[in-house]
Amino acid sequence: MLFFFISTRFLPAAASILPVFFILKALGALDNITAIGLLYAAMNLPIAVWMMRSFCNEVPREIVAAAQIDRANPRTELIRVVLPILLPGIAAVALICFIFAWNEYFLATLLTTSIARTTPPFLASFVDDRGQFLAVLSAASTIAVLPVIIAGWVAQKQLVRGLATGAVK
Repeated sequence: MLFFFISTRFLPAAASILPVFFILKALGALDNITAIGLLYAAMNLPIAVWMMRSFCNEVPREIVAAAQIDRANPRTELIRVVLPILLPGIAAVALICFIFAWNEYFLATLLTTSIARTTPPFLASFVDDRGQFLAVLSAASTIAVLPVIIAGWVAQKQLVRGLATGAVK
């Protein structure tokens, strides 16, 4: 089942662009930031599930059993026992999905014009028939990488904790 789920990621974006375009056009959702966000979430869902599965498999069953012996209800088990263990995995998955969505160019170029235009098509707009404006493009590219750097910096504590936890077995 998981292989089927991840195999949806094998489909090239070019193979699915026509149906997606016609569906969004029929819904009146072309050049809509919500539609692009939902599309990016759907595209990244298989990799997120696949990665989270491996993190969930690493949760020690003994800790959950100990919480059950202490008569913790399922909500308490999830929030106080399992979630702190999964937090590094959630941070890693969120960062990977954010980077994949942030760097996606193909769908953003074809499905947006001006209202919902994302960063990669915006950066491509600095190249026109007169040539490349390297100074402006370099400045815009530097600013464009800042959210990814900040997201990595914020998630760094969780990522390092997750790496250290996985190394000690």
